[in-house]
Amino acid sequence: QIKELTARLAKLGHKVDVPRHYGFILRWKLIGPFDNTDEKGFDVAYPPERQFDPDAIYQGKHGEVRWIDYTSTHGIGVVDLNKALVEEKGVVAYAATEFVSEKRQEVELRATTAGALKIWVGDKLLAAHNVYHAGSPMDQYVARAVLEPGRNRILVKVCQNEQTQSWTRVWNFRLRVCDPLGNAVLSADREPSSKAGKGDGRNP
Repeated sequence: QIKELTARLAKLGHKVDVPRHYGFILRWKLIGPFDNTDEKGFDVAYPPERQFDPDAIYQGKHGEVRWIDYTSTHGIGVVDLNKALVEEKGVVAYAATEFVSEKRQEVELRATTAGALKIWVGDKLLAAHNVYHAGSPMDQYVARAVLEPGRNRILVKVCQNEQTQSWTRVWNFRLRVCDPLGNAVLSADREPSSKAGKGDGRNP
C-alpha cells in the first residue's frame, strides 16, 4: 500500500520521505570486518561491544579497523555492509547510532537482515538471533526497548557466514524505531524532510 500510494503521490508532484514514514534509521557509524570463521564470531565480544569509542582503532580480521560514517540512501533504509566495508565471507560488523528521546518511552526496534544479529540499547542486550539466510521480511525481528530522555546509543552486530551460494552474498541490515502499532518514532534531532535532502532523513 505504501509503495502504491508513494508512486501515486509522486505522479502528482509530491515526494514522500518513506524512511521517515517508517522510522528507519539512516545515519550510522560502522566498523569491521572482525572474524566470524566457523560462525564463532557471534559469541565473541569484540571491542565495540565493550565500549564505544568513535576514535578507537581495533585489530580486525585482516588488520586495523576504525569507525566510519555511513548514511543509507536506500528507500527503506538498507545498510549495505558489502559496499560500506568489504565484501567477504566469515565476517562481523558493528553499526552504532544515537537516538535522542524527548521523554522516557517504550518503543520497538524492528530489524531485518539475512545474517546473524544482536541489538543493544546502551549496555542492555535486547535481541540475539544466530540465524543465517532464512529470508529477510519486513520487521523480521522485533525487540522491545525503553528509551530514556536524552541520547540513547543503539548498537547492532551483523554476522556473515561462509556459505558460498550466490544467494548468500547479501550482507546488510535495516532497523526502524516505532511504537507497538508500527508507527514511526523519530529521534528528536532528526531534521525535517524538507531539510534532509532527497527525502533521506537524518539521525546521528
